[in-house]
Amino acid sequence: MTINFASVTYDTMITNFSKTLSRTPVTKTVGNISGDETLSDGTPVNILGAFFRKEDSWSQDKEGLFQGADSVLMVKSTVTINKDDKLTYTYKDENDADVSQDYRVDKVIARPLGTTFFYKVARCFLI
Repeated sequence: MTINFASVTYDTMITNFSKTLSRTPVTKTVGNISGDETLSDGTPVNILGAFFRKEDSWSQDKEGLFQGADSVLMVKSTVTINKDDKLTYTYKDENDADVSQDYRVDKVIARPLGTTFFYKVARCFLI
Protein backbone atom coordinates (compact mmCIF):
# COMPACT_ATOMS: atom_id res chain seq x y z
CA MET A 1 0.00 0.00 0.00
CA THR A 2 1.32 3.44 -0.97
CA ILE A 3 0.38 6.59 0.92
CA ASN A 4 0.90 9.91 -0.78
CA PHE A 5 1.69 12.18 2.17
CA ALA A 6 1.69 15.38 0.07
CA SER A 7 -1.95 14.99 -0.93
CA VAL A 8 -3.04 14.05 2.59
CA THR A 9 -1.16 16.97 4.15
CA TYR A 10 -2.49 19.72 1.85
CA ASP A 11 -6.01 18.33 1.66
CA THR A 12 -6.14 18.07 5.45
CA MET A 13 -4.65 21.53 5.94
CA ILE A 14 -7.09 23.17 3.52
CA THR A 15 -10.00 21.34 5.19
CA ASN A 16 -8.89 22.19 8.74
CA PHE A 17 -8.23 25.89 8.04
CA SER A 18 -11.11 26.44 5.62
CA LYS A 19 -13.06 29.64 5.66
CA THR A 20 -16.02 30.54 3.48
CA LEU A 21 -15.35 33.35 1.03
CA SER A 22 -17.50 34.88 -1.67
CA ARG A 23 -15.88 34.60 -5.12
CA THR A 24 -17.16 36.97 -7.78
CA PRO A 25 -15.95 36.06 -11.28
CA VAL A 26 -14.83 39.07 -13.29
CA THR A 27 -14.95 39.75 -17.01
CA LYS A 28 -12.28 42.07 -18.38
CA THR A 29 -12.98 44.20 -21.47
CA VAL A 30 -10.54 46.51 -23.21
CA GLY A 31 -11.73 49.67 -24.95
CA ASN A 32 -11.07 49.67 -28.72
CA ILE A 33 -9.96 53.28 -28.84
CA SER A 34 -8.57 54.09 -25.40
CA GLY A 35 -7.23 50.66 -24.46
CA ASP A 36 -8.66 51.16 -20.97
CA GLU A 37 -9.54 47.98 -19.08
CA THR A 38 -12.95 47.59 -17.48
CA LEU A 39 -13.75 44.85 -14.96
CA SER A 40 -17.38 43.70 -14.73
CA ASP A 41 -18.57 41.58 -11.81
CA GLY A 42 -20.46 38.35 -12.41
CA THR A 43 -22.60 36.35 -9.99
CA PRO A 44 -20.95 35.65 -6.61
CA VAL A 45 -20.58 32.07 -5.37
CA ASN A 46 -19.27 30.77 -2.04
CA ILE A 47 -16.01 28.82 -1.99
CA LEU A 48 -14.03 27.13 0.78
CA GLY A 49 -10.32 27.61 1.21
CA ALA A 50 -7.54 28.27 3.68
CA PHE A 51 -7.31 32.07 3.74
CA PHE A 52 -4.37 33.84 5.37
CA ARG A 53 -4.14 37.61 5.74
CA LYS A 54 -0.70 39.09 6.27
CA GLU A 55 1.16 42.35 6.27
CA ASP A 56 2.50 43.82 3.06
CA SER A 57 6.17 43.01 2.60
CA TRP A 58 8.88 43.30 0.00
CA SER A 59 11.53 40.70 -0.75
CA GLN A 60 14.74 40.84 -2.74
CA ASP A 61 15.03 37.99 -5.22
CA LYS A 62 17.74 37.60 -7.84
CA GLU A 63 15.30 38.89 -10.48
CA GLY A 64 14.61 42.08 -8.51
CA LEU A 65 12.35 43.50 -5.82
CA PHE A 66 8.94 41.84 -5.39
CA GLN A 67 5.91 42.87 -3.36
CA GLY A 68 4.26 40.29 -1.15
CA ALA A 69 0.49 39.81 -1.26
CA ASP A 70 -2.02 41.14 1.27
CA SER A 71 -3.45 37.64 1.56
CA VAL A 72 -2.96 34.12 0.30
CA LEU A 73 -5.76 31.67 -0.47
CA MET A 74 -5.22 27.92 -0.79
CA VAL A 75 -8.02 25.92 -2.39
CA LYS A 76 -8.46 22.37 -3.57
CA SER A 77 -7.63 21.82 -7.23
CA THR A 78 -11.31 21.37 -8.10
CA VAL A 79 -12.24 24.94 -7.01
CA THR A 80 -12.46 27.51 -9.80
CA ILE A 81 -10.51 30.70 -9.17
CA ASN A 82 -9.02 33.05 -11.76
CA LYS A 83 -6.87 36.16 -12.02
CA ASP A 84 -8.88 39.37 -11.40
CA ASP A 85 -11.67 37.53 -9.50
CA LYS A 86 -12.98 39.46 -6.49
CA LEU A 87 -12.93 37.68 -3.12
CA THR A 88 -14.95 38.94 -0.17
CA TYR A 89 -13.88 37.77 3.27
CA THR A 90 -16.29 38.42 6.15
CA TYR A 91 -15.26 37.98 9.76
CA LYS A 92 -16.30 39.09 13.26
CA ASP A 93 -14.44 41.95 14.93
CA GLU A 94 -13.84 42.34 18.68
CA ASN A 95 -17.39 43.72 19.10
CA ASP A 96 -18.89 40.69 17.30
CA ALA A 97 -19.84 42.85 14.29
CA ASP A 98 -19.44 41.58 10.74
CA VAL A 99 -16.54 43.14 8.83
CA SER A 100 -16.01 42.51 5.10
CA GLN A 101 -12.85 43.02 3.10
CA ASP A 102 -12.61 42.78 -0.70
CA TYR A 103 -9.54 41.37 -2.41
CA ARG A 104 -8.54 41.10 -6.08
CA VAL A 105 -6.82 37.88 -7.18
CA ASP A 106 -3.48 38.79 -8.71
CA LYS A 107 -2.03 35.41 -9.55
CA VAL A 108 -3.16 31.78 -9.33
CA ILE A 109 -0.60 29.00 -9.19
CA ALA A 110 -1.57 25.32 -9.47
CA ARG A 111 0.71 23.19 -7.30
CA PRO A 112 1.46 19.74 -8.71
CA LEU A 113 3.19 16.68 -7.40
CA GLY A 114 4.38 14.95 -10.53
CA THR A 115 1.52 15.27 -13.01
CA THR A 116 -1.28 15.52 -10.43
CA PHE A 117 -2.46 18.93 -9.19
CA PHE A 118 -3.31 18.88 -5.48
CA TYR A 119 -4.16 22.50 -4.72
CA LYS A 120 -4.05 26.06 -6.02
CA VAL A 121 -2.56 29.14 -4.38
CA ALA A 122 -3.96 32.60 -5.12
CA ARG A 123 -2.08 35.81 -4.28
CA CYS A 124 -4.59 38.55 -3.43
CA PHE A 125 -4.49 42.30 -2.82
CA LEU A 126 -6.98 44.51 -0.96
CA ILE A 127 -9.20 46.64 -3.19
